[in-house]
Amino acid sequence: MYAHPTIKDVARVAGVHFTTVSMALRGHPSIPATTRERIIAAANRIGYQRNRVFSALSSQRRNRQEEQFRPRLAYVANRSPASGLIMRPHHRLLIEGARHRAEELGYELDVLSVEKGYYSAATLQAYLKEHSITGIIIGAFEPERESLTLPWDEFSIVKVDSRHMDPAASIVSIDQMNGVRDAFERLRALGYRRIGLAVGAKDEEMTDGLHHAGLLLAQSAVPTSEQFPPLLFPVGSLAGDAVPLIRDYIVAHRLDALLCNWTNIRDMIGQAGFAVPERVACACLCLARCSPNLAGIVSNLFLVGERAVTLLAAQLRAEQRGIPDVASRTYVRGNWCDGDSAPPKSKSVRKS
Repeated sequence: MYAHPTIKDVARVAGVHFTTVSMALRGHPSIPATTRERIIAAANRIGYQRNRVFSALSSQRRNRQEEQFRPRLAYVANRSPASGLIMRPHHRLLIEGARHRAEELGYELDVLSVEKGYYSAATLQAYLKEHSITGIIIGAFEPERESLTLPWDEFSIVKVDSRHMDPAASIVSIDQMNGVRDAFERLRALGYRRIGLAVGAKDEEMTDGLHHAGLLLAQSAVPTSEQFPPLLFPVGSLAGDAVPLIRDYIVAHRLDALLCNWTNIRDMIGQAGFAVPERVACACLCLARCSPNLAGIVSNLFLVGERAVTLLAAQLRAEQRGIPDVASRTYVRGNWCDGDSAPPKSKSVRKS
């Protein structure tokens, strides 16, 4: 039927544009797997073979075209650069990981803020349509800030935390529950017995109570006399608001160690009037990197960002849009790092 089949012949048989055939045969990530398989089957059926000489001569031109038509993903946050999006390590590392993986897969990543003075749901939807963006990462939306509603059936969606809000999409997150368990057990191994947990109420809302769940699991292995309820910092609390709460919490339960997901926990305990680690040891649950001054769990936030893009790209290739019947959960476990805020208990006692 085809003496010398061309790329346009393949396109007619596969029912696509010839540029889609070209991109599919080069393995471009913007072409869904099902479409690519259909095109390859059509090419094989009519005996199409790529012209290798032409391909070599036109490689530079193709590369330029690929740059022009590089598909985009959107990373949407409800905090803007003006309100600290990039300055906050949690957000910054998530975005860096997402951008790194997007580039590896051949995508551009647009970081967009839903906040007064930036995007509303309506203007965001217009932007996504204008730039043909159908893959969205909802990046760690904070409960007390702007929410987001879009026609979700038009998009592939992955959430980072953000369990407090719709849509009920697949989630990638640091492993808060096992982070608390690992840190609690590590402090027990170091000799501490009266261990408390202080976290932000909004963080518990974002993660559906996983910090508290981890605490309950860890406490199940210790005497009831050494089990204490968590301290929740009210939504909107700053360090100055949290210090008196920490003071009362430590005194009420006679704590010798405190876990917290705030990185300034050592300073706050000091401001509450307790020497660290002589009187109260402490460990942080979301360190960006190991620190000699602060023990705790290093959260692999960069990897969380990478995994979110990997999952989103898989959805796009499979042409999965909208809210899935069963949403997946991917948790990235952190690593414990020693620090002088939580030395072995015997050493801490000798210093006092």
